[in-house]
Amino acid sequence: MSGQETKNLQSNTVSADMVSEFLKDNPDFFNNNPEILAELKIPHDHGDAVSLVEKQVSVLREQNQQTRKRLHELIEIARQNEELARRMHQLALILMDADEPKDIFNTLYDNLKKNFHADRAVVRLFANPSFVDSFATDEFAGSEAMEQSLFKSIIDKRLPLSGRMKRQQQVFLFGDDGDEIASSVMVPLHGQGWGGILSIGSFDAEHFQAGMGVELLANLGEVLSFILKPWVEQS
Repeated sequence: MSGQETKNLQSNTVSADMVSEFLKDNPDFFNNNPEILAELKIPHDHGDAVSLVEKQVSVLREQNQQTRKRLHELIEIARQNEELARRMHQLALILMDADEPKDIFNTLYDNLKKNFHADRAVVRLFANPSFVDSFATDEFAGSEAMEQSLFKSIIDKRLPLSGRMKRQQQVFLFGDDGDEIASSVMVPLHGQGWGGILSIGSFDAEHFQAGMGVELLANLGEVLSFILKPWVEQS
């Protein structure tokens, strides 16, 4: 390429940049100069030619479709959250109507599996029961259980934690066959001088993802803690 050709190419490039900047600074240019717009053509992806107005309309139509799709997604999320809140409220009412701990836990587990797509559910309380031993259940791990250190940070923060739990946590909650649990959420339970964990497990690794919203489950933890309060020995 000759020096003159290189100079001309550079000149054309600069001119294109100048035109681009001018149009950005003067968005009404084509409104004020419709005769230019009438002659202007923009190549289509398939090699056809369309006017600038048609191109703009096409882009706006696509943006509008994307916006409507996102709006529908948000509406669907809101609908699902509303339904989830309704189920949580109904579960709380059923639990409050249970007569003893065994009924509370069995009702909780059955409901979580039936209405919340849980594959496994378990409660472990690091506390002693306030009733006679003959009514004690496996859910009471005892106030001296060494395993409570595995969940201390979750209980202290009072925030549910979702994702893949640690191996030691998984074995304590679900036993040696807990390997089938691919994802879970651990909901802290707490009272005066005691704490505990409600864990909901899934065989699907994507079901409980790290960082997912768990506000409703946090509310369930508060309600369950209150329901269990009369049955837990207060320190």
